[in-house]
Amino acid sequence: MSHIPSSAMPHAAPSANSDNNQNALGGQHSQNEGMASSVTAAAGKIADLARENPKTAIAAGAAVVAGVAAAAAIPLVRNARSKQSETKSSAGKSDGTKSSASKKSD
Repeated sequence: MSHIPSSAMPHAAPSANSDNNQNALGGQHSQNEGMASSVTAAAGKIADLARENPKTAIAAGAAVVAGVAAAAAIPLVRNARSKQSETKSSAGKSDGTKSSASKKSD
């Protein structure tokens, strides 16, 4: 694997602050805390936007609820359609058998 010097891409070099945090907290633990704090910050921004634009927030919430309802309905519709097709195919087979049996007995 090739080595690209940090001087070629200064933004790619690890910062001294991240090294200290990983060493002090054991690496993985500090990454989880960083992710949690960024999620919390994003949630705070979303809450602020919702307070500033309540009608837009209501519309967005309704869209999310509609999406969840549609996602939940898809398996139900597929099951209902598959049951209908099974019923139609088995009904067609039984009708064919009955009609042929009645013709033979005449």
